[in-house]
Amino acid sequence: MSKKSSNWYKKHINDEFVKQANKENWRSRAVFKLREIDEKYNLIKKNSRILDLGSAPGGWSQYASRKHKNIEIMAIDVLEMESLPNVNFVQTKIEDFQENYLKNKNFGKIDLVMSDIAPNISGIESADIPAMLNLAEEVTNVALTALNLRGNFLIKLFQGKGTDEYLNDVKKYFEVLKIIKPKASRPNSKEIYMLAMNLMNN
Repeated sequence: MSKKSSNWYKKHINDEFVKQANKENWRSRAVFKLREIDEKYNLIKKNSRILDLGSAPGGWSQYASRKHKNIEIMAIDVLEMESLPNVNFVQTKIEDFQENYLKNKNFGKIDLVMSDIAPNISGIESADIPAMLNLAEEVTNVALTALNLRGNFLIKLFQGKGTDEYLNDVKKYFEVLKIIKPKASRPNSKEIYMLAMNLMNN
């Protein structure tokens, strides 16, 4: 293991949220980001239909399925994900999901689209931020197609060149737009979350 990898691993296993995730049997520390946002804005409601894009290893779907037994969750990822109660997992690319599922007339509208997806990080800002925005635009296209009127959309972003333009574009479709930096986001990370609430009839 390289020195850089070794330092990352030591920080990771000593991270309070990693320890808490292990203790509470969550699949990832990302659960605490969603939980903080959900506790403030009550996104995950009884009888709701949720679409989790880029779901593996399944922390966000796990949180939603634990919170309410009577919700329906569809989780999408190119990576494999172990099964969870109330979660219908489809291993596919987002563009294939759009083609094969969203265009189906029987596809029921969604109350919440959530995405913690990120590109493979190179550490080079001028490459990582455009890659993240490309993914975000793909996810946003799905959200705008899949959501019910007044539905909500939660997505991870990186702060940087082009992010403000993306936010301004999304703002046109929703009544409320919030930028959130959860406590479980590492302080030195450019990671933020955008919560767009109440899809309007455009």
